[in-house]
Amino acid sequence: KFLPEKEQVTLTVAKLAGTNAVFVAKDVERVLEEYKEELEKEGIGYIVTRDYGERANEAVNELVMHLVITILIIAVMLVFALGFKESIIVTFTVPAILAVTLFIAYLSGQTINRITLFAFLLSLGLLVDAAIIVIENIHRHLHAHDVDCKEMDELLVEATDEIGAPTNVATLAIILTMVPMMFVGGMMGSFMKPIPLNVPVALIASLVVAYIFTPYLSLKLLKKPKHKHPHCTVEKEAK
Repeated sequence: KFLPEKEQVTLTVAKLAGTNAVFVAKDVERVLEEYKEELEKEGIGYIVTRDYGERANEAVNELVMHLVITILIIAVMLVFALGFKESIIVTFTVPAILAVTLFIAYLSGQTINRITLFAFLLSLGLLVDAAIIVIENIHRHLHAHDVDCKEMDELLVEATDEIGAPTNVATLAIILTMVPMMFVGGMMGSFMKPIPLNVPVALIASLVVAYIFTPYLSLKLLKKPKHKHPHCTVEKEAK
């Protein structure tokens, strides 16, 4: 402890833009430990009054935990709404979308921070919309009366193409709602910048994943119900 009559100096170490606050804090602690004995010989002691690296790490871990919980809740809800295999397909699209978005964010020089993760958490419910729409329409086609008249490949393409236009328009409308946030200035604009940058990218990635991976996984995991219709049998025999 420092005595009141002793001279004291407050030293603040700030990280550079684009660096990781957690790593910077650990490096500072390591350097202090290396010089601890030398400082004590000179009668110099130190205490850490604020550790923003620890706070940032706790905040990020909490957001990641909430992200995982949200994904699990979506998966459980889809089990009751569509089925177990359909739920697996939609749940798989979430990490795929996040991976694509994070990769693009990395290429654009963005860092993973609380605001970036909040943007993902904010858009998580929107990210699965396209995949849910696609898988729900595939599910509907699989249980249609003329399912035996079509091959699985044809059915998946038709089901996906059927909802393409309205899904694209709906996603575009959501993206446009994020555009005004790009023009917010000052400190608030800098603070909110990751949201209008990452949410639209994540939504576009969700469309790509929904149109490519969802039908592919449906082809691998879903099967047509086993029942026959006479008119389909006759048509196939005639061919």
